[in-house]
Amino acid sequence: MLKWTRANLDTPGVGNIGPSNTQYEQLLTALDLYADAGKTDPDDQSLVPVLRQVRDRAEQQLTQHPTEERNAAVARVRDDAHTETGRVLLATVHRADRAMTADPNFRHADAVLLATDAYLREFAKTDDATIVAEIRDRIMYHKMTHAMLLNTGSTAECNLVADKWYYTKPRMAVPADINCGLCTAAAVITAVTGSFVTTSDVVRMLSPNPQLVDAAKTGLAGRDYATVYQHPESFVRFDRTLQGGNSMADLAKTAEVNVKAAAGIKKVAQMFGVAEQGTQSDALPFAEAVQAMLQPTYEGCVFAVLIASAGHWNLARRTPDGLVFVDYQTDRPDRQGPQIGTTPQMGVKPIAAERDLGTKQNVSFLAFSR
Repeated sequence: MLKWTRANLDTPGVGNIGPSNTQYEQLLTALDLYADAGKTDPDDQSLVPVLRQVRDRAEQQLTQHPTEERNAAVARVRDDAHTETGRVLLATVHRADRAMTADPNFRHADAVLLATDAYLREFAKTDDATIVAEIRDRIMYHKMTHAMLLNTGSTAECNLVADKWYYTKPRMAVPADINCGLCTAAAVITAVTGSFVTTSDVVRMLSPNPQLVDAAKTGLAGRDYATVYQHPESFVRFDRTLQGGNSMADLAKTAEVNVKAAAGIKKVAQMFGVAEQGTQSDALPFAEAVQAMLQPTYEGCVFAVLIASAGHWNLARRTPDGLVFVDYQTDRPDRQGPQIGTTPQMGVKPIAAERDLGTKQNVSFLAFSR
């Protein structure tokens, strides 16, 4: 629990120096919220957003009222909240790891990976970070050796042959780097049903007996088509591909692919018994989309979110802190597991700072539940 509380700040000569201001009152309110929330379980992960609120309010007080004498105490509260955030996140990692040890399954493995990602994002330079990274790597190895990888796309480079619709032939592509729609579909079905569904399962459900052209069959080289052909247009056909980013052979097809991917996600979810509960097909500014997803009408839903301005799909789900966005495209050993954040993720980005796409995005979404 926090060492510095409202009682510390209200001590004469420590906290009550200077006139009242909005930032200071908000800090006291955040401390009261934390005191109430932490009574039941001081290790509860839902305390993290409250602790961050304490830290942010303290930082606002220090920034906007830098000359106040009580700021020495406020700085201690800020630092204490930061330290406590790390302790709770670390406790969450160990709690999830114990659950995984007691009952190894995808759900528990997923909880460990998301907890380790949350810790390492903010506390990667601490002494405990090495232990957390070792836990993450151990769980990823277990997933790899026990058929628990949600993203089963092949990472071997292969030429997914283009046809007459393209002006130029695409470069060699790694399919697992451009299958975000499939990963999101698999994640939605897994999250709603509780049954583990992989990207290959999605491909097989959509096209159990694909009619592949001879060139595509040659490109398979004896490999499982459902593992190799994982890319945006898997929802439509298997005899051509579309590369992501600025390397697309035909940039004019981007919007069309996103529309077809949305239709494909809805179609395959229904095939697995998962019902669509609503669609925001027009791209909204990030803040507006989040507000829409948090409305009571979507209580109990998970979301397939298209980051329209990036052409990328994420799973999103509600938490006590609002929404969490997950890129399951990275759920594989070479990517160290799914990427999680409070803003949309593009986990395949090589630089960590680029993986958070931030709030300056336009997004649309599909909502799903039982």
